[in-house]
Amino acid sequence: MPNYLLRLAFVGTNFSGWQIQPKGRTVQGEIQRALAKIFGCDIKVIGCCRTDAGVHALDYVANFKVEKEFPEDKLLKALSGILPKDIGVYEVKRVDESFNARYSVKGKIYLYKIWNSETRNPFIYPFSWQIKKKVDEVVLERILKKCLGTHDFAGFAKLEEEKNTVLELQEIRIEFNGPLIEIRLRASHFLRYMVRRIVGTAVKISLGIYDETLIDEILEGKRKAPYTAPPEGLHLEKIYL
Repeated sequence: MPNYLLRLAFVGTNFSGWQIQPKGRTVQGEIQRALAKIFGCDIKVIGCCRTDAGVHALDYVANFKVEKEFPEDKLLKALSGILPKDIGVYEVKRVDESFNARYSVKGKIYLYKIWNSETRNPFIYPFSWQIKKKVDEVVLERILKKCLGTHDFAGFAKLEEEKNTVLELQEIRIEFNGPLIEIRLRASHFLRYMVRRIVGTAVKISLGIYDETLIDEILEGKRKAPYTAPPEGLHLEKIYL
């Protein structure tokens, strides 16, 4: 049976996440509706991961199987014509029948954007967390770098049954460009809310709201992360297959 890979991007502002839910608009739902119009039948689309409401994606991978073959370029054009403007498919590729987007991911990069200014930038505002009080950049970077390496990240996650919470955070990069702060985290996989809680905790410490020892206590399993950064600053930036 033909198996097609999709690479896409979406603005998460008006979505309740990737996965279809009983109520709420979802990315998966919009893509499945578009494919149903193209092929004339219901098609199940498999996503590489869940995303929460309001989270954006610059690179998201999905796949679907269908009985009918369809030229890749024509399918890309058809999807682009049907999908809403907050979803963009930029690659359609026929892949081996065994390919499954959920189980084929080897790594991810998440990007979190902070706008550290009292004034609002309307072009960045929908895609960042605005913090008006000045962040201590040295402290922020120091706290984030403590999370680098292999740790039990249970204190930063929404726990799910039988989920292994020990993983390696392979890379953390922080860039300061005027009021724009960009934080990138790379790992083979992430736990739910992990990135937002790491960033949220680090920011609150850098603002002097919590002591620096908090990060150690969370990593040692003594405490839970007290704050989750808002979803609008989070972007799934890169998927490695």
